[in-house]
Amino acid sequence: MNTYVERSERKASQGKAYWRSRKQEKQVAKSLSGRTVAQSGAGKQKGDVRVSGRVLIECKCTEKKSFSITKEMLDKIEMAALNNAEVPAIVVEFLGPPARSVAVVPLWVLEQITGD
Repeated sequence: MNTYVERSERKASQGKAYWRSRKQEKQVAKSLSGRTVAQSGAGKQKGDVRVSGRVLIECKCTEKKSFSITKEMLDKIEMAALNNAEVPAIVVEFLGPPARSVAVVPLWVLEQITGD
């Protein structure tokens, strides 16, 4: 079978979250005055959205009622962020209705915010 046809068929079978993810990255970048990372973190720079010198964000979308964040995901975004003196974060968007997004950050970030 033709590689192009296989790729097209695979893309056609992707769910809403797959198609929503690029738009989510752009919206998160805009709302935080950041920018999307080229190749969505697949290249030399990791993460999906960067507010330079402040925060590095990994964006995730799901149609499911729950989303698991693995230690590997946390380690990856933390290492990339801390190497650039940035705060690591994971933003998870639960597709609706109602759609809502949550941000996951290390506890030390909340301790800095509250002054504890």
